[in-house]
Amino acid sequence: MADTADTETISDAMDYAQHEATWKGFTQMTKWAIIELAFVVLALYCFIFAGAPVVGGLLILIGLLAIPGSILFAPKR
Repeated sequence: MADTADTETISDAMDYAQHEATWKGFTQMTKWAIIELAFVVLALYCFIFAGAPVVGGLLILIGLLAIPGSILFAPKR
């Protein structure tokens, strides 16, 4: 059986602000991963099926520069 004294003290000391900051970071990384995957899929389509390697290369470049660009030009909090 679990010790009930340990479970009562854990909920009082939990750091909710840090938990919310971690969750926000996780969701931001998930959002950027989905955006990057969309750029990769479009670039691969251009490379393989559309016969436009220049467009595919530009999509890869835009995808690589999107994250640092959003960090640099995002409004400061």
